[in-house]
Amino acid sequence: MAPPNPHSYILVVDDHPDGREMLTEYLRFRGFDVLDAPNGETALTQALSCPPRVILMDLQMPGIGGWEATRQLKAHPATKNVLVIALTAHALAPDEKIARQAGCDAFVAKPFDMVGFGEALSEVMQRGRAGLAAVDALSPLRGKPVKPRRTART
Repeated sequence: MAPPNPHSYILVVDDHPDGREMLTEYLRFRGFDVLDAPNGETALTQALSCPPRVILMDLQMPGIGGWEATRQLKAHPATKNVLVIALTAHALAPDEKIARQAGCDAFVAKPFDMVGFGEALSEVMQRGRAGLAAVDALSPLRGKPVKPRRTART
């Protein structure tokens, strides 16, 4: 793939090749420009040389993990405004809190509904930070927007 334009592509970072490839290919199918990285070190190099619009960051990786990679990206002038969405199989409240403290702009628990996530990501790519509301509205483990429950009147 040709090098993308800065701030116009998505960088998928995950140490598990199957998950990284599946997400990358799905996002390309949806029409996004996507690059991928197998670890935090590679993600830092790629993002600093050509900043993406959004990084989908796995948090648990060997070497420089997602938390540390995000801290470094947010501390660098060239990448401090890149949107980082944490993707993790560890959906505990403390993990989300730590991810947000590290600088992650949103938090999505795996597994998630790929279609719902793709739609939310479209909002982020079009609207930037304002589009993160669509990601935050995804329900845990399903990736579909949370709808208020209707209650019967008594």
